Amino acid sequence: MDEKARYEPMAYGPIGAAVKAAMPHTEADPLGVHAAVLALYSAAINGKVMQPDGRPVVVWTALAGPSRAARKGFALGTAEAILKDSIGEWLGLRREGGMSSGPSLVQTIWENEQQSLTSEGGADSRTVIIDEEWPTTLQLTKRCPKYSGVLRTSWDGKRISNVTKKDGKRVEATVEAPALGFHAHIQPALWAKYISLSDAQGGSYNRILPVMVTKSKRLRRRDYKTGNPLDEVRVSASLRSAYEWACREPRRLLLSDASADRYDDISAEYEDALEELPEDVSCYIERSDEQVMRVACVLTAAERKTVITVKSLEAAKAFVDYSIASVKQLISQSNVTKSRTILPLDAKIRQKLEMYGGEMTSTQLYRALSSRYSAAQILHTADDMADVEIVEQRQNRPGANPVIFKLVEVIPEPASEPEPEPERVPAQRRAPARKAPAKKAAPDEAKRAATRKAAASPPAPAKAAQKNAAPTKKTTTRKTTQPKSAK
Repeated sequence: MDEKARYEPMAYGPIGAAVKAAMPHTEADPLGVHAAVLALYSAAINGKVMQPDGRPVVVWTALAGPSRAARKGFALGTAEAILKDSIGEWLGLRREGGMSSGPSLVQTIWENEQQSLTSEGGADSRTVIIDEEWPTTLQLTKRCPKYSGVLRTSWDGKRISNVTKKDGKRVEATVEAPALGFHAHIQPALWAKYISLSDAQGGSYNRILPVMVTKSKRLRRRDYKTGNPLDEVRVSASLRSAYEWACREPRRLLLSDASADRYDDISAEYEDALEELPEDVSCYIERSDEQVMRVACVLTAAERKTVITVKSLEAAKAFVDYSIASVKQLISQSNVTKSRTILPLDAKIRQKLEMYGGEMTSTQLYRALSSRYSAAQILHTADDMADVEIVEQRQNRPGANPVIFKLVEVIPEPASEPEPEPERVPAQRRAPARKAPAKKAAPDEAKRAATRKAAASPPAPAKAAQKNAAPTKKTTTRKTTQPKSAK
């Protein structure tokens, strides 16, 4: 299916029309452009337009695809070209790069709100994070235990705060209703490396809609008058009018009776699907029904309407369904990557030693492997490896002697020749068994045996004479004592 056919079910209203109009001037995937427009435009109207239940309408997206081939940057650039006449000025003021800690995220939103207190519109915490190097940020966020919580709370539009000390005094930065937008780029191979299942189960990543993208076409630069083909993308006047309409006064959208019934069916459909999906996939799409509502609200607000129609719900569902398919594809690629990269510890030790020319100090080896293994595990495993020698170098100086790990050549032991099996004779031809002759004693042993035998038995004549002689009485000697003399 080509990109036009894939995009058609979700192309709705002014946003869909603007994306279609921009496609001749971009190499990006229309789904990627659509995802970027939803993220940026929803961030601009966040806090101005609300869902029927009063929750925010902001949509967070992440484009996933190989570097260069996916044209993720082209998709973002196309979305910015479409929106520059409507939210371009606001985007220039409230755009932030990747943030790796919860306190810094709270502080940034709080500072933006403080700067707006004297403006005509009053307090305004709207902020949008655009992170084109998301894997780097994800690697750093693992060091901050507060980051995931702040991110989740901001998506829900609930109170966030951070406490710092300045000049010895306690300073609390609090934002009662944060309005945070989010858009990021990531390579599929790095999804598994930096987004673990435990993180996803915590709920941080079911608030982000990942979208797999690929290049739609190759443009010929000589066909354009300007150097950048995106300069020829027409801005959307309809979206400019819709943005002004949203900012004029707070808007709460409503569901029609038909759309309310359809939304109930969509929610039930996703609940049934969750029961059949494995946990490593379902944890990413547990909020799919609310994601449909948010996307439908953004599409409706772009029309300057307050009633959500069934058509807008269907278009929103098509986009969320494609995101679910993207999640499944990312997870399957992650499992393949994991199965290829997992090595036992002994193989990793051997690999590191080969990289260092066959010899490493204990410090070098521990640092190379200590991210997942303790020093005791490394030492115990290396000690059991036949091709690794552990040597302690004695030095004439105070302190511990350095320990060296070396790769050594293992000389295989010569294989012993198997003993020939005795020839088996068939039963019918087997000769009768013969008694084995007694072993002859060695000459010296025979002499010693004869001497022992002679010493043990008396000579024959004496024995015969003793037998013929008459028996004699056995005499006993008693000890007598002299009687004591009378007194």
